[in-house]
Amino acid sequence: MNRSDYCYFNGDLVPFGDLHLHVSDLLFQRGYGVFDYFRSRNGSIPWLEDYMERLFTSLELSGIELELDREQFAAVIHSLQQRNGMENGAFKVIVTGGYSDTLESMTGPANLVILNLAWEKPPEESFKKGVSLISERFLRPNPEVKTLYYFNTLRLQKKLREYNAVDVMYYTERISEASRANLFFVKDGRVSTPASHILKGITRKQVLSLFGEIHVEDVMAGHLYDFDEMFLTATSRDVTPVVSVEGKKIGNGTPGPVTREIRDAFRAKGW
Repeated sequence: MNRSDYCYFNGDLVPFGDLHLHVSDLLFQRGYGVFDYFRSRNGSIPWLEDYMERLFTSLELSGIELELDREQFAAVIHSLQQRNGMENGAFKVIVTGGYSDTLESMTGPANLVILNLAWEKPPEESFKKGVSLISERFLRPNPEVKTLYYFNTLRLQKKLREYNAVDVMYYTERISEASRANLFFVKDGRVSTPASHILKGITRKQVLSLFGEIHVEDVMAGHLYDFDEMFLTATSRDVTPVVSVEGKKIGNGTPGPVTREIRDAFRAKGW
């Protein structure tokens, strides 16, 4: 893991090697905690207000209280960025359920950890040639919460390697999302993206703002291979073409013209 020298922990900037959480934290005992992830680009942090809105919404829906308000949180982020001098990096914010005297329920305040990580751009080949996904019949509980619970992705590591896939597409009768990305589909030039049972991504929001003709609607899983194009949006991958799912081609198996247009427009904004 490429990371900076300093991170934030409960009010202090501390060396990464000095950061320790006790095993009584509900993150360990119950998998209870939320997180968020966002990037700095050329020294600025685009859409920080949007990321904070998502984080604080996740906290509210999870019943976890943070002692910082949004203004104080933003100040911490900028202080950490200044301390590390990382103009093009990423921030991973982790808020745990806190230390528990019972190892079962909340008895102490939440723990707040912020890591300042180096961000490595995915290979340009993934944008030019596209990526692959696998699929899993699964609906995330509380999808509007950016939870630390990734069991259903991690248990599929072998299958991900088998298909050289970058993520897992979740579906029931309808397609919802990937485990770390939102999904878009193109048919005869018409673009659609799932409307419900998703985490509303910040990159997704920017793409929707760029192209008013995108239809937010149910996408039926049975129609997956009828689409001409497919792409994903994510903080770590921006706009990335998807050319196959479970080894079967989407369209002709190459990034299509609509995906390239949206990717290029996104990049033209300097994002």
